[in-house]
Amino acid sequence: MEGYQEVNEINLIDLMFYCLKRWRWIVVCMVFIGSIAGIYKYQAAITGNQLQKEQRESQSVAEPVEGKPEGENEPIILEDPVSSAVTFVVIGMIGGASAACLIFCMSYIICGKLQDVSNYQNKFGMPLLGVVRKRETKKKLFGFVDRWICQLEEGPCAKIPRNEQIKIAIVNVQSAIHKNPEKIVKRVMLAGTVASNDVIEICEELAEEIGEVTFSPYRQVVFHAAALKKMEYYEGILFVEKKGVSYEKLIRQERELALDRGVKVLGAIVC
Repeated sequence: MEGYQEVNEINLIDLMFYCLKRWRWIVVCMVFIGSIAGIYKYQAAITGNQLQKEQRESQSVAEPVEGKPEGENEPIILEDPVSSAVTFVVIGMIGGASAACLIFCMSYIICGKLQDVSNYQNKFGMPLLGVVRKRETKKKLFGFVDRWICQLEEGPCAKIPRNEQIKIAIVNVQSAIHKNPEKIVKRVMLAGTVASNDVIEICEELAEEIGEVTFSPYRQVVFHAAALKKMEYYEGILFVEKKGVSYEKLIRQERELALDRGVKVLGAIVC
């Protein structure tokens, strides 16, 4: 395919933010493993000190030190259980954070889901017409940390409201529809690989704002033969996918299905 190249490079910045967004799990792992390590070391230090005392007492009774009166032995150096426990808590917290980040990195790499959209066109061979931030359904504890991470990741774009992001995507879709005046697109299929409930708002906005074009209901052409058969009745197809949910393999597959049937691929919106 011209202009299409499968890209498998890992975006380290996107990977970093993927881990940062799961900071609550990282904190839980830090506290849990740090607590376990601290409790273990505290108990071990107390047990070790008790054993040293018992050994010294048994040695004093059995074999008095030559040249010293009985009962005058070298002082016992006992380990401070509190300071040792604190040290192990710190080490455990660092290890817990590292283990959690390692697990998230492995999940990012091997899950096969859509994560990085910065190189979307080279990766999937179709333009990215819009990125819509997901709606915040409920307030979370320490939500300001999530907003701060979002601002770091998106930069100035973080100030754009969600409804404005949808409008920008709609304008780009209109431009893609009218890009080639010789090939009029009057019927557009809305398709993707996620559940329709996840993208229904965007699909409804598209149908309402672009009245001169007939949009189909959202269909999963990869999973349903009936939807795949109806694809031939449309001049164009627009994919609506969800970050962290859609699988990259299926996105490529649905694109190939559209091209094999001569349907113009307008592009994709990621939410």
